[in-house]
Amino acid sequence: MDDFETGTHDIDGVPVWFRTRAGSGPSAPKLVFLHGGVSDGRVFDPILARLDPSFAVWTYDRRGHGRTPDTDEPLGFASMVSEAATLVDDRIGGPVHVVGHSDGANTALLLAIARPDLVASVSAFSGNLDPSGYQPGSVTAEELDEAIGDDWAAIAPQDRSYFPVIAAKTVELWLTEPRMTAEDVARITAPVLVAAGENDVVRPEHTRAIHEAIPGSRLVIVPDTGHMLVEDQAATCATLIEETVARGS
Repeated sequence: MDDFETGTHDIDGVPVWFRTRAGSGPSAPKLVFLHGGVSDGRVFDPILARLDPSFAVWTYDRRGHGRTPDTDEPLGFASMVSEAATLVDDRIGGPVHVVGHSDGANTALLLAIARPDLVASVSAFSGNLDPSGYQPGSVTAEELDEAIGDDWAAIAPQDRSYFPVIAAKTVELWLTEPRMTAEDVARITAPVLVAAGENDVVRPEHTRAIHEAIPGSRLVIVPDTGHMLVEDQAATCATLIEETVARGS
């Protein structure tokens, strides 16, 4: 997208790739977008094309995704939250409106729990409390490799042969994390949107449990779509985000 500036920010020795689009001025709401597993910031392009242009927008590719290299460490939500908090603290400045999809939604919720000072609102699309939130047999590492490996390699700093490592790390993450409870998310004080697709791989009882646990949260089930609602129903998602930002501004 031509109106974005790009760069990297060193986080624990990893050059985390980001892009940003300036808002309408110093008081413009700042939105930070957190992508899901085996994805990258491009997943939000359909939303960004429809979003209020007065917003200041940031996306970044987390470790092992997009244009950010991987390390030997496993993937884990503690490091993802630390990565997000460091970027906001060092480069963006909080509070920010956090938009997350899938693993990014979980990271957004965990960030709001751990660092409420950084979070003005949360728009959480297709998040889950714990590994039981996924429909059984949702995906395997081999299926990820076949479906996503070539697209990952198109921009990754590591070559195509490395993607099975990312796929295996991601599936291991999904089998073991996150480990949130209703009591954990009930601590969130910022306005929260809890959204999912009608045909999502996240079980509907998890979506409802997150909503019911967070005081004042809003629940939206987007019809006729699945887990990739942020791409497939981008106009609807952009409107939901704008409404959530208004609640947190």
